[in-house]
Amino acid sequence: MKKLITITTDFGDSFAAAQLRAVTASLEFDGSLIENHDVSSFSIVEGAFQVLTLSRFCPNGTIHVGVVDPGVGSDRAGIIIQSKDNWYVGPNNGLLYQAANKDGILNLWKLKESYISDYVSNTFHGRDVFVKAAVYLAHGKRPEDFQSKRIAISDLVKNSFQDGQVLHVDHYGNVKIQWNNKLSVGRKLSLKLKEENLEAPIVKTFSDVEKGRPLALLGSNDTLELAINLGNIANKYSIQTEEILDIIER
Repeated sequence: MKKLITITTDFGDSFAAAQLRAVTASLEFDGSLIENHDVSSFSIVEGAFQVLTLSRFCPNGTIHVGVVDPGVGSDRAGIIIQSKDNWYVGPNNGLLYQAANKDGILNLWKLKESYISDYVSNTFHGRDVFVKAAVYLAHGKRPEDFQSKRIAISDLVKNSFQDGQVLHVDHYGNVKIQWNNKLSVGRKLSLKLKEENLEAPIVKTFSDVEKGRPLALLGSNDTLELAINLGNIANKYSIQTEEILDIIER
């Protein structure tokens, strides 16, 4: 089976993304690419959620590249994580931790950037380092083959989602939230927002409330989801990614 590389970034446009694809082609990668460039700018929390979610649906042996990297060019390390079933490549800033940890972390390497690429931009390690390392792995190389140094797993930067934290706001304005409690359909959630309080019934699906009414449900990514039926709850209440909401189930 041909290898699969996923790429999750906060690029937001096709210019940078096209350069990643060009690099994979120049290195003769003939597998499949799955790309997501819609993470909110600089949001390691949202990026971690999206890498974690995407990894759930990929076959074993997938190489996941993450490039949400506000510390690019600093002394933060570039890393490779080997889990029980997959590989993860990107900055050591917590972006890759949730997905790799769920799969079971086996080994950790620090990338040697100068060996991977003759030219390493101070601001584009996704193109010059991470995607190249991913292709090398896809070609069957081990991290040591391109001078990566094994380091202690304890050196991996961790990133934990907090209860009530907004992990993603989708195109419709629906808000996906980390929530560790079971949602009981028929009960209600009370939220303290910036300028007002909100009460939303816990339902099975959007159409269980009238158009324009707020609701809460278990979303398709196993998160608490706040929405307005045929509306945009994030815009209406100015809810932002990474914000931690005060939520009580009644």
